[in-house]
Order: sequence, then structure tokens, then C-alpha cells
Amino acid sequence: MATNKNLPIKFFQKRQKDESGTEGAGGGKMPKWVNEENVYGKSIYFRQVLVEVNYLFEKKVKLNNYIPTVVKLKVNEKALAKSFRMDIANLFNVEKKLNIIGFNQESELLVKIDNSDDLKKMISNLAKVDNNFLSDSLILGIDSIENIEVFSPIIEPDINFENKIKVKLFNYGDNELNSILIKNFEAFCKVKNINFKTTVYSADLNIYSITGITEDGLSQLEDFDGIQLITEMPSYDITFDELTDEDIVDVKLPVEGKEYPIVGILDSGISNIPHLSPWLVSENSTYFTEEVTNKSHGTFVAGVLLYGDELQGERYTGLEGCKIFEAIVIADKHKQPIYEEELIENIRDSISRFSHIKIWNLSLGTTYEADLFEFSDFAKALDEIQDHNDVLICKSAGNCENFKHRAPKSRITKSADTIRGLVIGSITHSQNLAEDSLKNNPSSFSRKGPGPSSVIKPDLTHFGGDAGLDERNRLVTNPIKSFSVNGKVAKNVGTSFSTPRVTAIAAGLNFKLNEVFNPTLLKALIIHSAKYPEEIKTDLSEKLKHVGFGLPTNIDEILFNEPNEITLILQDTLEKGSFIDILDFPFPKSMIDNDGYYYGEITVTMVSAPILEVSQGAEYCQSNIDVMFGSYDFKKQRDITQKTIKNPIGADGRQNLLATNLYSKKETKKTDDKFSSERMLISYGNKYQPVKKWSVNFDEFTPTNKEKFLKGPKNWYLKLEGLFRHYTEAKAEIQNYTPSQEFCCVITIRDTKKKGNIYNEVTQLLDSFSFIHSNVKIRQEVEVRLNNNN
Repeated sequence: MATNKNLPIKFFQKRQKDESGTEGAGGGKMPKWVNEENVYGKSIYFRQVLVEVNYLFEKKVKLNNYIPTVVKLKVNEKALAKSFRMDIANLFNVEKKLNIIGFNQESELLVKIDNSDDLKKMISNLAKVDNNFLSDSLILGIDSIENIEVFSPIIEPDINFENKIKVKLFNYGDNELNSILIKNFEAFCKVKNINFKTTVYSADLNIYSITGITEDGLSQLEDFDGIQLITEMPSYDITFDELTDEDIVDVKLPVEGKEYPIVGILDSGISNIPHLSPWLVSENSTYFTEEVTNKSHGTFVAGVLLYGDELQGERYTGLEGCKIFEAIVIADKHKQPIYEEELIENIRDSISRFSHIKIWNLSLGTTYEADLFEFSDFAKALDEIQDHNDVLICKSAGNCENFKHRAPKSRITKSADTIRGLVIGSITHSQNLAEDSLKNNPSSFSRKGPGPSSVIKPDLTHFGGDAGLDERNRLVTNPIKSFSVNGKVAKNVGTSFSTPRVTAIAAGLNFKLNEVFNPTLLKALIIHSAKYPEEIKTDLSEKLKHVGFGLPTNIDEILFNEPNEITLILQDTLEKGSFIDILDFPFPKSMIDNDGYYYGEITVTMVSAPILEVSQGAEYCQSNIDVMFGSYDFKKQRDITQKTIKNPIGADGRQNLLATNLYSKKETKKTDDKFSSERMLISYGNKYQPVKKWSVNFDEFTPTNKEKFLKGPKNWYLKLEGLFRHYTEAKAEIQNYTPSQEFCCVITIRDTKKKGNIYNEVTQLLDSFSFIHSNVKIRQEVEVRLNNNN
């Protein structure tokens, strides 16, 4: 760490006056896509479909079948906005029930109908068009729907009946109805001699494992009410072909009496070799006998975690030592195959029994590619495990071998679409003989994003080696180093081995931060530190697909500032109905050039912990936070007697300086200038992204915008506004609670001209504006070392 980078980053808190109430918008015009002439004909057709459903109900009741019927609504893609969803909900959410229970693909809504009376009320709502008084809500609700039909289970084609089958039941959002469904399904399986087993993915996922089923049995399952999906149960294994080396690495030993961070490694096991055994804690968890385990993969992962910097001769992570907890959650595939529900059960059990361990590495995966819309059940399980146990999982993005055929990369694997975890891709550490191999570029095997619903995945990248083809089509590898089970230095490639480098950063950062554990804070700080290697010359959209937000810096670089910069952290919770609007943001007044314009680099990272709903398909992330940071001319009084105005103080001439249209397109498209490794200028639009980042340089403003928004004097603001999807808002209204989401916003202001001491100036501004603020707490032994450097 440079001796002048020794100023701790800071927390600051919003003041009471910075929290404001969300203001209502005026009535809008009818959208252009709406055709009022269609509404009457659609209403008649939809009612006819629902009348047929009523006949189904009559038959079911005679058979004592009280499982709800589900219909799917094909929604006009232009009507997917939250405002139109309310109009559709007004037709179907009768009797204060949340009948719209989920999403199927991107544009199909699922509606449960659990009795004939509710169905008749839905038909009555659609029949209001007969009164010749068409409200805007009624027109929008009906014309937003393109078709209605009874839902049939989604069944994977060409199922191999020798494998386990995965059956997912609906979640109706009602405990009593879910209980009725579960009891009926289990009774049905017993009568039909179908061998079933309950699984535990998450509290809200009703999934069963079926074995020994026949084609006839599958046909019978198809006819059972309440099944959402039937597919083969995914299986998991580890492909591991290592090379050994004659390199010698010194064994490092824990210093007696010194504390170290601890990491749980969820893998195939860790060999008790001289380099690792001093760091292994005495306890472990395993779900297999020794005869069916192969510890090669887990040993390699542990070696990278603990010796990654020494083996590569670089200070990638800055982790000096780390205790390791061994969790053997997968066996040798040749001796005992493992299915998805078993692997999840092993992971859940290990983490829940040892939840005092806060950082976990999961370098296991599958070849199944993540869906474009639906988040995987594995990812949902990982998210729930992390929430329930207050831990952070660093997860590999997955490998693919498409490069062997010179084909495009596959997208990330199922399980790498976890929202709560950090997902890690791989880049090369050096160039090799393969035709496409370039130093510090995405590894040829590293899977790309995005995740479902356009979520940015992977989150980060690190060094995991490379592989490719030479001019004679021969496989060439450029591996990274770790250890084999016999203690020798070994070589291999994969996102499995880039991931523990980020795990090491997370563990070391959490250990040095003498704060209450907060996974959102750790994610935010690590992502905030990340940059793109200058060797990556592609545009930003390609960078995001392949390496996420980039390559993080080491632990000390994250925690400390130089005098010409300051990093501020705002941790808080945003409730529906309120927003944070800081009109006295402490931007340094010294950062004005000789011509009177503000200058400098600003990096803003927002990591939220969104509300997650497993039934909502592409809308799994139910909340979002919009970030606006910028300048304004002066504060002004506002007329709160007006219906849509709640807040008495506003800002005149306000402009969000994170907006893409303010900057010169020529400048922002450069891939070979000094700022290209940091530039992050992206419009997130209406996408619900749990992680957002901007990094801008005011020198890249267009001349006109520079004159308007950077010419001093200016005041500065930070505004954070939460958004919640219709399902969450409707659920909260019925259940009488206020939805909220935690977040961590990290902002770095950097004086590119290094004219003054920005750190001290902003600290003084925080005081003068009456902000409560404090340096991050660093463990004492780090403070001692810093004092020795002064």
C-alpha cells in the first residue's frame, strides 16, 4: 500500500431533513397502443373462457378437489409497466385477495382462482363494459390482455425416466391453499405408486424429487392440478484435470495468538497437506464416506484462497492468512453422483450449523445455462440460505468449452444467477500460444452474462487462467497455480479458481473492518473498487457481459484514500412512500478550474438488498433504487397546498450528472484512453438492478452541458428513491405492512488535478452541514502498522 494512501474511508448518515415523502404524479394520457374498439370483443371472449373454467370447478367440487385452477394471461408487451399491472389486478384481485400469483416467462401473468364465487366476480368485472361506461382503468386492464387460457404444466421434452424427476408445485401465496395442494399431491402419488421425496430449496418453493417414474406415470402427473413444472433433476459434478509442477512454495504458518479471518469452502474436501493443514480448523462437515470423495478440486480452491498471491508473485488480494473450514458437499462423480436437491441440502446444512462463518466459497456448478427470464431454483435457494444465515457466498460463474469449436460463449450457469451472492468470472493473467489469448482479457472458457431479466452477472472477475486452440487446433492452456492432494504445486484453469481470489478479498475486508457484518456493505466496497484492465478494448456493454464491473483491487486499496480523494458510505433502509434527498451534499468547492468549471472524477456504487419473491418469474427482484447525483442552482420554497406537492423545499436547476446524454459520445466511446479502465456510464432505465455503478469524468461533458451544469457557483445533491413492483405493493396493502429495502451507496470524489486536500475539505463540509460521520473502524493491528508508516 502506498504510504500516502492511509486515510480511512468514511461512513456518513442522512439528516432528518434529508428524508422526504414520495409525491404523487398527475393523471396521464391514455397510451397510444390502447384501442378502445377492441375492449368489448375482448371482454366477451375472456368471459367465455372463464365460464369454461367454472364448468371445471363444478366437476372438481363433485370430486372433492379444492385445488385452485390457474389461468395464464398473455399480456401486451407494452403493458408490462407497473401502472398497467394495477389495472389488470383490478379485474382479478377480488375480495381483497392477491390472485395474480406470478409470472411465466416475460409476459404471462398467472392468476389463481380458488372458488366459483371469486370467478363470478372476475366475470362481473369484465362485464362492466356492457354498461357503456368505460373507465380508463377498465379499458387499460382489458386491452392490456391479449389472451386467457387455463395453465398446463411446463414439461421438459425427452425426459430420461432413469434419472430423478423434479416436480415444482405452485405457490398460491396462501398457506392454507398451499397445504391443500401439498396434501393432495402426496396422496395422489401414493395412490399412483409414484416414489416421491420432499425437498427444501426455500420456504416458498414446493419442489419434489421423483424416482422410478414411467411414461404412464408422467402422463398421470401432467393431469394433476397444481403442477407448474416437470423436468429432469439437474445433477452436479466436478471436472478436474490438473498438471503438477516442480515449483516450491514456502509453507506459511499462523502466528500464535494472532486472529485470522475464516472462510468456509463448500467443495469436494481439502487435503491435509503441509501448506494447508495449519490453517484448517478442527471442525468440518461432510456428507460422504472417505471412499467416495476426491479432494483434488477443493484442495486447489483452498490453495488459491490462501496462497494465490505467493504462487503468482502478485499482491492480488492482500490476504496475509486465513483459517479454512472444510465442508464436503459433493462426492466423486464416478463413485456417487449428486443431484441438485441433495447438493442444496448439504450447503444449507453446513452453513446453518456454522453460520458464525460469514464468508463462503462455492466453486461448484452445472452445465445448465441460466434462463433469460426465470431465475433458477438453485439461485433462489442460495439467496434464502444467505438471508437466513446472514452470510455472503462467492460463486463461480461457470465454464464452457465452446472455444474448442470456435463458437460463441454460453451464458452463466444456473446457480450463478444468485442475487445475494457475488458471482465471479475469469480473466487471463498472461498471454499464451492460443490464437485468441490476450493478457488481462476474459478467459475463453469463462461464461458471459447477462443473468435472467437482464441482471448484470457476473458481478466481478479475477485471474483463473486461460485455454484455447493453437494454429493447429491443439488445446493450449495457460494455467494458474495451486496445490494437488499430494502437496505438490499444481496447475489448472477455471472460474472455480478465480472465485477464491474474490473470496479472499471479502474475507480479509470483513476481518479488517471492525464493524457489524453486512454483506451488502462488503459487496458494495468490493464492486466499487473494481476497474477494467486497460488491455480490454471492447465497449462497456461487452465488458459488463464478460467481466461484470471488473477486477477488484486488494484489501488495503479498498479501505483507504489518498489526500486528493474521499470515499463516503451511506447505509440505510428505504421504505415505500419516502426517499432520501440530500440537498447539502459536501462536494468540494476547491474542485473548480481556472475557467470557473467544476472538474474531477466521481464514482457511485449502489448495492441494494431487493425484496425477492420466488413466484414472480422475471420479476424475482421486487424492488429497486434509483440514484441521482448532481448539481443545482439554489434551494426554493414549494407550495405544499398543491395536491401533488408534499415537500416544502426543492432545488431549482437540478441536473443528474450521472445521465448519459450529458457526456460527449466521442469521449465516452474511447477504449484506449487513461480513463477507459474506470469509465462506467450506463443508463439502467427501468431495469431492476440490485447493483448499479457509475464512474464519470466531468472533463467529458459536452461544452453546452458543461456551461449549464458545471459552471460555478453550484450546489450539490444526492437523491435516492425506492421503487417497488405491483405484486409487493398489493401484498403489503393486503397484509398491512410497509415494504422496505436495505442499501449501501458508496461515493468517491477524486481531484484529478491534485490541487488540494479533498479528504480534509469534504470532512470539514460534513461538519459544517451537520452530518454525523465517522471513519470506518479498522482492527487495531492494522492501525499500529499505519502509525508506523507515518
